[in-house]
Amino acid sequence: MRRLIVVVGADGRQGSSVIEALLEYSDHWHIRGITEDLTSTNSQELIRRGVHMVKCNINNREECCLAFTGTYGVFAITNYWNATVGGEYEQACNLIEAARVVNVQHFIASGLPDTAAVEKNQFDLPLHSISKTQLENYIRRLPSDSTFAHVTFIHVGFYYQNFITFFVPYAENIEFRYPVFSYGRIPLYDVHDTGKIVRECFEHPERWGHRQTVPIVAEQLTMDEICETIREVSGKDIHFVPLSYDEALIKLHRETVNNLRWYNDFGSIDEQQVAKTKEIYPKIKTFAEWVRETQWLME
Repeated sequence: MRRLIVVVGADGRQGSSVIEALLEYSDHWHIRGITEDLTSTNSQELIRRGVHMVKCNINNREECCLAFTGTYGVFAITNYWNATVGGEYEQACNLIEAARVVNVQHFIASGLPDTAAVEKNQFDLPLHSISKTQLENYIRRLPSDSTFAHVTFIHVGFYYQNFITFFVPYAENIEFRYPVFSYGRIPLYDVHDTGKIVRECFEHPERWGHRQTVPIVAEQLTMDEICETIREVSGKDIHFVPLSYDEALIKLHRETVNNLRWYNDFGSIDEQQVAKTKEIYPKIKTFAEWVRETQWLME
């Protein structure tokens, strides 16, 4: 019997990846996608492919309850960038409590490492990371007998796709100019691999559904290593020029700069992230494979 999975943020990067992976196992799962805009191009394409898309405002708990009714599992993700101040935590509470009300069995929450627990107030914390941690802590504080049969927390890395959106090299001389130190390691991965790992967690709750944290990191690379990989694959003579934090704030959002500060000081704090990821999905795509596949900078 096929079970129903609800995917929050179905037309976003992580959510659409989860749906793609579940569609590959369509004999195992029914899929219900949650979106705020059923008329969007992404939503319409998912509907065309047989996904049951539902309009739901995750700031409204009653709407979440209706959207989650009858489901076995939920992939939950909140949106820092589109939320009001404190709004992402409210979104998290709505998703969790709605899932509890309708007796969801397996709740998978997308999050980030707990920066506040490690950082000890050395600099401004990445607020989007704090918000994600609040979701995780909310669940962990609940008695195990009053929550879901299975819970999984995934901690995602820095998307390769960020290199073609906001973390781009300067085209005139092919240089990266960012406030990353020579020793700062960035936990990288292809966002399209998110779904394959989430699917594995849904497929095997007896192994991955006991409140474990599952990192999604393919490689932990310095900027020099990133440039070296690009040179080897594309032939582009690309280099890295580090900026100070003040210089970076001229063109970058403060939240982005604070996130890069985190990578400088704590990006390699868990050197087992890659090994843990490959334990659940050994075929996770390397940065070199992604550059070659996308032909990035090769035109």
